[in-house]
Formats: sequence, C-alpha cells, structure tokens
Amino acid sequence: MTTAKRSADIEPKASNFAVMAWLGTSLLVERIGVFPSSGDLLRPVKALRPLLAHLKSLYVHQALDIEEHNGLKMIFNDWRFRVRPHDSDPVVVITVETRCDADLMPLKTAELLGHLEHFER
Repeated sequence: MTTAKRSADIEPKASNFAVMAWLGTSLLVERIGVFPSSGDLLRPVKALRPLLAHLKSLYVHQALDIEEHNGLKMIFNDWRFRVRPHDSDPVVVITVETRCDADLMPLKTAELLGHLEHFER
C-alpha cells in the first residue's frame, strides 16, 4: 500500500474523530450551561448524621425528590444539592447545581454552606 493510499484511508477516520471530539466538547459546554455547578466543596464536620438530618428538616417540604443513599441528595424545581462523606478524609463533599441559572448557583451554595456553621470542626 502506498503512503498516499494509506493517508487517504486514515484521513476520513481522523477527521471524524476531530468532529466527534469537537461535538463532545460542545455538548459538555452546553451541559455545563444547563446545570451550573459549584463543583465539589470539602468541609470538615463534627458528625455527618446530625448535619444530614438538619439539612433534610430544612428542605424536606420544598423537595421534589430525596435520596439518602451515601449521604443526602435533594432535588428542587430549579436547583439540587448533594452532601456525602468523603472516601478517605473526615470531611463532607457538597455539590450544588442549578437548572439553567448561573446566578442562582452561588446564592444556593452560600445558603447551604451557611447551614453548616454549627456542624463544622
């Protein structure tokens, strides 16, 4: 097989890969815009269970869905949060996401972190 023939065979595959990589990046950026996120925030806490019970009692009446597997995940109309234990450190991992509202995300993150003050070490 000649170099020209080999190049002709490889080019469409490489081009498709580049298009797929670009589409993947484009879709990722789109998804980030749909659900702006705080990322994983780590906070040291004295005891996880009292914190989770406190957060649940504060938000239970507003929640559309609650999941208590490996921490606490609560979903609302326009935002959601998850608080879970870290795998190896004595801290909790907190993530806050909003639905298409980049301005609401830092507000809800600050609100949630404000509830942790009494439980932090």
